[in-house]
Amino acid sequence: MPWDLKYSNFGIAIIDGKNVKVFSGADNYFTIGLGEEIADALWVGDELNVTLKNGEVRRYKDRYNYTTI
Repeated sequence: MPWDLKYSNFGIAIIDGKNVKVFSGADNYFTIGLGEEIADALWVGDELNVTLKNGEVRRYKDRYNYTTI
């Protein structure tokens, strides 16, 4: 199931240690726990690209499923 548009339209993902907080509003978010150090998290269209400090890039098509690119 793809991201609900409220997340990609709001467009904010904040790195919090080894987690990414994905916001759907100013006070509403959920956390993706990656278990590794994160370098960057950016929305690209309706997908979330998370770059880890080890150089791996994970493309999240929804909050549970990702592809390593």
